[in-house]
Amino acid sequence: MSENKLDIQAISHIFKDHKAEPIFKLRRFAVLALITEKNGELCFVLNKRAMGVRQPGDICFPGGHHECGEKLEQTALRETEEELGIPQSEISILGKSDYMLTIYGGVIQPFLGYVCYDVLRCSCPNPEEVAQIFTVPVSYFMETPPEIHDMVWKAAGPDTFPYHRIEGGKDYPFAKSRIPELFYEYKGHTIWGFTAQVIQNIVDLLKQE
Repeated sequence: MSENKLDIQAISHIFKDHKAEPIFKLRRFAVLALITEKNGELCFVLNKRAMGVRQPGDICFPGGHHECGEKLEQTALRETEEELGIPQSEISILGKSDYMLTIYGGVIQPFLGYVCYDVLRCSCPNPEEVAQIFTVPVSYFMETPPEIHDMVWKAAGPDTFPYHRIEGGKDYPFAKSRIPELFYEYKGHTIWGFTAQVIQNIVDLLKQE
């Protein structure tokens, strides 16, 4: 068989043991849904992002981009230490919840962790990344359903996009993605977006038990 000639046997040889991967390379992220015990009550540890970072003012869990050579769990711990100033050695990993595939080509894996409240209140967050740390009782989310508001994402090509090469052009029925956005309000804080989705998933898993 010539170098460029294919037959069924050659195709089978290539694909039978092929490990499937996403066609579009996914960026990997990890976050840590940190829990502490304050006044005898389990609470989530949340932070408000500093105004000089991306998505300023948002309420979130610590987390970030996975670096080469790390396990995702290590990513979550490293980012928590960098953002909240909590030593990794003071955090116990409890497990992980369900992950999310984003429309931006990312996969985000949340982990659950525990830190002693005495350690938390003595921590020194990075002021360039974190404006405020606060706690919310887990029971609040167990008892309070989120508001749900649908957001629709649709294709929007630049002026240079070759619509003329597609049947229907700009009127082509591109698929739209309808995503339910969740909102919680707690003592003046709006908790929404991915953070609210993670919390709701954790609450749902707790309620199943």
